[in-house]
Amino acid sequence: MGLFNFGGKKKPEDKGELAARYLKHLNSIFKKEPLYYMEESLSNGLPGVASIVYKDIPEQGYTTAFTYGLSLAQHPEWKFGRPELCVSVASLNPSWERISAYIANRLRGDCPFKYGQNINFGEKISDDSEMDAFFIFAPSTLNKEDYSNIDIGADYKINIVGLYPMYADELDAYEKMGLEKFWHHPNFDNYNVNRKHISL
Repeated sequence: MGLFNFGGKKKPEDKGELAARYLKHLNSIFKKEPLYYMEESLSNGLPGVASIVYKDIPEQGYTTAFTYGLSLAQHPEWKFGRPELCVSVASLNPSWERISAYIANRLRGDCPFKYGQNINFGEKISDDSEMDAFFIFAPSTLNKEDYSNIDIGADYKINIVGLYPMYADELDAYEKMGLEKFWHHPNFDNYNVNRKHISL
């Protein structure tokens, strides 16, 4: 799976127009106005990475945040579309609003963000949780037709991937168990940022 340590084609259109179409897609799903934050770009020639935040989605007291800007980069493994990230947790702590854009901004072009991959963040993600790592899988908050092959008018499609927080001391168990067994472990709860630890 791999551990990533933190430390006729259509003519491409204006980046602002592509972003507007992506936002329109998200707003058509959640039907509410999101909050916006921007991470200043660390990549030459690319704009920053935006965090698009929907409070109280999928339930009251939850935070769901999406990135836009990761897909503006390129990676040799992105053969069937380009990713954007989604974090969805049972917390209103503001750290969860911006973490996906923070990670995307620092790792775009280097990390493929493929299913099963781990990201060791190296420190606590938020002060309301001891979690300090992530794994990547399909986003639980969206239906497949809403997260895959999203057409925003670019010469590529966008595929939204879920960024799931976990404890770094679970990484060895995760690698040995595999994603499916880890996901179905009795202690696993993909929204709960204070769930019990999973071990072999």
